[in-house]
Amino acid sequence: MSSSTTLLEHPNVTLLRDGYTAFAKGDMDLIRDLLAPDVVHLVPGRGPLCGVYRTAAEVLGFYVNLFELSGGTFRAEPYSLMANEEYGAALVQTYAERPGRVLDARSVDLFRFRDGRITEIRTLAEDQYAEDSFWS
Repeated sequence: MSSSTTLLEHPNVTLLRDGYTAFAKGDMDLIRDLLAPDVVHLVPGRGPLCGVYRTAAEVLGFYVNLFELSGGTFRAEPYSLMANEEYGAALVQTYAERPGRVLDARSVDLFRFRDGRITEIRTLAEDQYAEDSFWS
């Protein structure tokens, strides 16, 4: 490949990158714009934040809870993003602090897209037991 060849990023990779950047800045308005109104975010496990969040408002409320319960320390930093027209994935390093506890973990966020918006998110923790314990 010549040095003049430019590789174009899939628009849904750009969408994911923009979403994680907005999350890091606490820009809930931009995140709301990226989510379909009928979005579903599934968070498996047995911790207090696990469950199914339906609608953009519920998903945003879940994100606010992550920040509140961690005293504003929660971070989700993607180190690899992949996407096509319908599906996407983000390999994510997460970090948060609570009194006497630190979460420094990895997860995979799986996405579905429709009409340029996120319709489904599934967060899969590398160590679900550690995640459940941290948030409990």
